[in-house]
Amino acid sequence: MVANILSTQRTRRSGGGGVVNESQRAGDIQVSAPDNDRFGFSRFASHPFFEEVNRWLVERVASLGSRFVDLACGPGAVTELIVQAMRERRRGLIYAVDPSLSELERARRRITSSFVQFIQGSAENLSRLVPQVDVVVFCNAIHLIRDKSHVLTEIRKVLGSGGTLAFNTTFFRGCYPSGTERFYRYWILRAAQYLRERGISVLRHDRAESLEWVTPEEYGALVRQAGFVETTWRLHEVTLSPESLEDIGQFSLFVQGALPQVPLEIGADALAQAVRKAMEDAKIQGGVPRFWLQFIARAPA
Repeated sequence: MVANILSTQRTRRSGGGGVVNESQRAGDIQVSAPDNDRFGFSRFASHPFFEEVNRWLVERVASLGSRFVDLACGPGAVTELIVQAMRERRRGLIYAVDPSLSELERARRRITSSFVQFIQGSAENLSRLVPQVDVVVFCNAIHLIRDKSHVLTEIRKVLGSGGTLAFNTTFFRGCYPSGTERFYRYWILRAAQYLRERGISVLRHDRAESLEWVTPEEYGALVRQAGFVETTWRLHEVTLSPESLEDIGQFSLFVQGALPQVPLEIGADALAQAVRKAMEDAKIQGGVPRFWLQFIARAPA
């Protein structure tokens, strides 16, 4: 679900239930996660809090139409929630869009429903991938977008009159409850120590090189500039268990952002080994609180 959504690609439509193959790549910002399940997003997405934050969002928009896009669907965790809501009404159509064929294949294995059509493609080209829909759900990926204004405009193009955009992210300015930010500093320091002990140097880097974090208010301004109205947001607090932190520390894009130019396998090992030591350093027990931003906006009627 946070797989790369930065590529530029072309597509052709397929029949329902299949994966549309479109693999033309452009630009120098393509980042592909390895197919190895160890470095995928599924392990982190399997934790109960992850379903909790996504279910909260889906439940608030599931009754607002019958045609959905699950943008950056990844392994299908959110698509599955939308399918469950549609089964209750026994009608609907979901376009599950992701740039990664391997993630789409995982989603296809997970979900067998006539409601779903899987499409390989990027958020930047959404209006060329899907017809007009009622709702676009965009979970846990908008922070990866460099040109957020462009993608929000693409989403606006595919929404009909009065359509709804619902997105969330835990990578934004304001995601750390008071007193928890120090954990993440200790986590990287402990991982770097682990690597240095094994003769591997770690580059210092600016987070902005890999992720652009904005505030909820800035998201609101971007959404309104794209033509949306009735914007609302809230902070949804969860507790990240040590196990979930170890799992996100295995995800390829997380490793690449936290430990740039470190080989993936040893970087993932370093982050996994560092989690509990960093919690001790930060004097945090049980788990690390964290906010998800939940955001809903409407297209003009």
